[in-house]
Amino acid sequence: MSVMLIPAQDQEGAGAVGVLTRPRGRVGVTRLALTDFRNYGTARLDLDTGPVVLTGPNGAGKTNLLEAISFLSPGRGLRNAKLSEIDRHGSANGWAVAATAETRRGPVRLGTGREPETGERRIVRIDGEPAKAQAALVERLGLIWLTPQMDRLFIEGPGARRRLLDRLVFGLDPAHASRVAAYEQALRERSRLLRDGPADATWVCALEAVMAEQGTAVAAGRRDAVDRIDLACAEAKGPFPHARLALAGTLETWLDD
Repeated sequence: MSVMLIPAQDQEGAGAVGVLTRPRGRVGVTRLALTDFRNYGTARLDLDTGPVVLTGPNGAGKTNLLEAISFLSPGRGLRNAKLSEIDRHGSANGWAVAATAETRRGPVRLGTGREPETGERRIVRIDGEPAKAQAALVERLGLIWLTPQMDRLFIEGPGARRRLLDRLVFGLDPAHASRVAAYEQALRERSRLLRDGPADATWVCALEAVMAEQGTAVAAGRRDAVDRIDLACAEAKGPFPHARLALAGTLETWLDD
């Protein structure tokens, strides 16, 4: 599997379009250390912020390294695997990933992993201090990846496209992750109440109020990010045609009006 992983940006000045179009310095991972991760007992890479190409025979662990980097962002990584599936075969310990990332505010140390007693919960540390939630990673570094499996984004259902768009938004607005999570949790609770019945009308109304509030904020965040990316595309120089990006939808039209 070939993968391209792009450090999108750090979060300083995330509200300014200039961060996208005129970066003030390279952002990237300069050190990566793995413990009991997939086929690696231990491994360490020391890099610079320039482009990196990984080469080697099939099964050598190239994609595993890229998957490890993808865990420097919230979620289940580029393979969407269960955390327990990542433990090195035969190891009694959980896996761990540690990295130093160069950002425009200076280096930051990021660490994450699974402790066996936590089950499917990830532990996150930033500069040696425990973080309350995975969303703290996005506040330090934005990551975007492209894999061959994502080639079907434009011919399959809209769910995958929304997830990709949300990951782009995370890089610009870290709080977007908590809004999406709140909306999806309220949606699941509402569906469960309606499915199992009899539904408590007051509770359903409360959940729908949360969905309306968070859903509007999510739509606004998506629209704002698409507008910024569209502006950056319009300013790009070169011989290739310029892409124009826009969101179409009922709620997006309401926000425009």
